[in-house]
Amino acid sequence: MATHASAVKAARQAVVRNQRNNQARAHFRTIVKNLRTAMKAKLGKEAEKTLQPLLNEAQKVLMKAASKNLIKKKTASRYVSRLSQAVHKATRA
Repeated sequence: MATHASAVKAARQAVVRNQRNNQARAHFRTIVKNLRTAMKAKLGKEAEKTLQPLLNEAQKVLMKAASKNLIKKKTASRYVSRLSQAVHKATRA
C-alpha cells in the first residue's frame, strides 16, 4: 500500500485511468462486433446502406482508440483495413 501522499494520489489516478481505458476498449470492441454481426446478417446491394455507416463509426472509434494508445496504431489500421475489405465483399456479393 502507498504511504506517501504522492503515491496515494498516483494510485487513485491509476484506478480512474484503468476504468476509463477499460470502458473505451469495451466500446470499440462492441462497435466492431456490431459491424461483424451486421455483415453476417445482410448481403448484397441493400446491405451497403446499413454497413457503410457502421464501418465509418468503427473506423472513427478505432482511430480514436489508437490515438489514445489503447491499441497500437498499426493494429487499428489493420482492423480498419480488414473490416473495409469484408464490407466491400459483403456489399458486392
